[in-house]
Amino acid sequence: MRRFVTACLAAVLASGYALTLGSADTAVGSLPDAKDVARQILATHAGHFMTGNARVALEMVARGDQELSHGSNSQDARAAAGTKQAEGGEGPGDASFTNVRVNNPAEDSHQVGQTTQSETSIAAVGKNVAVGFNDSQHTLLRFTAGTNLNGFAYSRDGGATFIDGGVIPNHPGCVNLGDPWLTSDRSGAMYYSSLANCLSPTRFALDIGVSKSTDGGKTWSVPVIVTSSINAFSYQADKDSMTTGKDPSNASKDVIYDTWDDFAFDLFLGPVAGLPVAHSNDGGSTWSIVYANKVPLSTPCPGSLFTSFAQYIGAMPIADSGGTLYVSAEKISQGCPVPGGTGKGNPPPPFVRSIVVFKSATGGKTFGPETTVAVISPSAPPFDLFKLDEGKYMRNLEFPTMAFLGSDLLIAWNDGGATGADAGHSHIRLARSTDGGVTWTTRFVTGGANDQMQPAMSGDKSGVHILYYQRNPDNTLDVKVGNSDDGQAFSTRRVTTRSFPGVLNFPQFDPIVAFSYMGDYIANVSDGGRLLFAWGDNRDIVRDFLFPNGRNDPNVYFASQAGQGTE
Repeated sequence: MRRFVTACLAAVLASGYALTLGSADTAVGSLPDAKDVARQILATHAGHFMTGNARVALEMVARGDQELSHGSNSQDARAAAGTKQAEGGEGPGDASFTNVRVNNPAEDSHQVGQTTQSETSIAAVGKNVAVGFNDSQHTLLRFTAGTNLNGFAYSRDGGATFIDGGVIPNHPGCVNLGDPWLTSDRSGAMYYSSLANCLSPTRFALDIGVSKSTDGGKTWSVPVIVTSSINAFSYQADKDSMTTGKDPSNASKDVIYDTWDDFAFDLFLGPVAGLPVAHSNDGGSTWSIVYANKVPLSTPCPGSLFTSFAQYIGAMPIADSGGTLYVSAEKISQGCPVPGGTGKGNPPPPFVRSIVVFKSATGGKTFGPETTVAVISPSAPPFDLFKLDEGKYMRNLEFPTMAFLGSDLLIAWNDGGATGADAGHSHIRLARSTDGGVTWTTRFVTGGANDQMQPAMSGDKSGVHILYYQRNPDNTLDVKVGNSDDGQAFSTRRVTTRSFPGVLNFPQFDPIVAFSYMGDYIANVSDGGRLLFAWGDNRDIVRDFLFPNGRNDPNVYFASQAGQGTE
């Protein structure tokens, strides 16, 4: 039993809605008490691996209220106690970029303390640049129809200045719950994907919504709910991402791809975890969903009290110049114990984490089998947390990021499996395939006593470029970029002009964000002539009646680097 009863299911039960299958007269039988189910899930590994946006809904049900604020639990306390701070390493180096703040902190005026902007994504068309990000300001502490966590800003001068646009619209009956991911197509349209919590008398789900902008990111349409066709007893999507690519059957047209991991509970089949990929051939108006794969989320182990476990997370798509689509993700699994032992039997084996990839040559209509790129090690063991100071933490998984270097496909992630002098730290590991994803070689491209995390990679005619956070010896953070013309030797530049500390998030200063949350990803794209970067940054200071001496404030910053056209 892991994440199989979702926040969506629990919220339906807590709200008193009757879920139905088939006709409206066919009621589902009695179901477990929502509070008990939610508390049980939060006490399992589900409470560890789920994203903050999913967890907040489940915590709301466990408490039996509609408060969006997060609470801590014993798992949080154990995790915080088990982390360690930086141990040596190099300093940040000299700054060589101009940093531009994207959001406008003056607009954080509605709710005291709710001033978090983080998790960035970029779309660019010419000098028009749009940046999406999580924004905690646009909601009350209670879940309402006006709740909206999808912030954005836009630039008309290539990122020299930005205008904070507020939030994109909600779809009627749904509220935007963040995890933004942006892309653009050859027509100049931009697209904004995110989680959308949708509620009706017969369906409550954490869906995926996609908005469209045809004016360079200044205004956005009401989202199309991509997952509305999925008919499951309960449904929860998580951690979406997007790309566009040529239609393999008509190179003059583009296909928009959106992928995420999901969880569905079937009354007869039980819990299922999947890796769905949606594709649109009409500019985002309609969508079709095909699963790259599905796995049983939890299966009883014969002769044992334990269950097996498997899930995907951190899915990312990319299409090559001919329209072939690749989707990578982190896969986390745990098998059954070896038979035997005494009493209750042998303990379960360790969790196995791996980077996997799927391939489609049919525009997302069919997919080949799962290919394992590499078995990986946690970047921040044992609880996936970096400690930046007392009360300041940074959670982290191993989400993959992809780019092309010529015809070679590259995948990068942060990995704790380096050996020798580099052991005991999170470093960037790069995988390369020269045969269309069939076989892979891997190597670490960063090292030393610093930790590097949350890579975002792009490729252009000048080479491959990996953006990432680096933890300094004093536990502050900087953003750096590694540039390579061949994917072998990398030269590193400091992107941030100021190092910044973590923020108070255990307990959190912002009641909307999860404990230990400091964003799960950053952004790095090529617009054909430049590389565009955006990241969450805590350099700014906020003073209010709660923190009269000031506290660090999470905002979004932007920088650019000259490039040489996209691959």
